[in-house]
Amino acid sequence: MEGFTKGDLVRWVTGHLSYAAHPDKLVGQEPIYKYGIILQVSTVDPLAIVVHSCGYDRDARLVILDGRIEEIEVLSKG
Repeated sequence: MEGFTKGDLVRWVTGHLSYAAHPDKLVGQEPIYKYGIILQVSTVDPLAIVVHSCGYDRDARLVILDGRIEEIEVLSKG
């Protein structure tokens, strides 16, 4: 995985619209994405980032994401 840099446009999965049932687990289908611009990358942990979240609804805010936990995809380098 290429590292994050300040100014990157990213998206991450916040949930799924539906789930497929398997005998031992549920698998998410049709991911729901949030989008944002990276404002800060941690100097201690380069996978920890602060993102200005934006979208179609009016809930723009700052979000702290961890690249080891979240499914974060860089859409455009800053």
